Amino acid sequence: MTNIEKTNNIKISVIMVDGLYRPHFAVIDSLKRQSLNKNDYEVLWVEYYDKVNPELIKKTENEQNFKIITLNKYGTYHSSYCFNHGINSAKGELLVIPDADVLFDEDFLEKIRYEHQKNEQLVMYIFRLDEPVKPENSSFNLDLNNLKMNCELTNPSNYGGCLTVRKKWLLEINGYELDDVFRTGGDHANGLDVYTRFKNSGKHIMWNPNLRIYHPWHPHQSGRQQAYSIQKILIDHRAKSLDVLPYKGINPSLNREIPILLQTKLDLEKNKI
Repeated sequence: MTNIEKTNNIKISVIMVDGLYRPHFAVIDSLKRQSLNKNDYEVLWVEYYDKVNPELIKKTENEQNFKIITLNKYGTYHSSYCFNHGINSAKGELLVIPDADVLFDEDFLEKIRYEHQKNEQLVMYIFRLDEPVKPENSSFNLDLNNLKMNCELTNPSNYGGCLTVRKKWLLEINGYELDDVFRTGGDHANGLDVYTRFKNSGKHIMWNPNLRIYHPWHPHQSGRQQAYSIQKILIDHRAKSLDVLPYKGINPSLNREIPILLQTKLDLEKNKI
């Protein structure tokens, strides 16, 4: 019996996060159509606030393996709280964390599971192809076949497009950064931060050459570069110090204070905005 045959019952938890800003829920349709048995995967939608879009409720109400979680928080959206809650709540051994407004093929989860069965140390990313910018009053293109024809690879290192990894490795790096430097609404560099810490920890990082996710065009909020410029200072510090843990993460006993010199750099960058 091969290692793959021995582990062909590995369970998957798909985690998606929201702050009441998602423009559509077509990803739910992609997840409903997956070739895996429904018992082999669960879908967790983690909402930061206390309300959920009625369209999402309608799409998931009769799906036993779909669960909506509300964190009942307020103020500026902080996606890390959603990610970490999803990680803690996940029943699956393998976590798939895609952007929540993408579409993909019916064998998407099946192929992801196959790759991870071959390599327990694997941290695998999926390329996100983006639909070209359209006029602001355009309707959403939510047809997968049309998106396949129109989407382009605009960001070959989009670490937030889709992360796939064993739950235990995300717990080992103590999850996503909860410090307020990442409290920046919908724009954040969480993907790059987690990638940097996985790289520092020595995990086997791979960009799958065959799998794709497709991102329909939608209007974007401004301020992305301002948020990224602050977070990038912290991430660069992690990269140079080979740090693998957030300053505030899932397990509070592992929390630390940000070094004074780094905090000074962050404060100076904030004052420029």
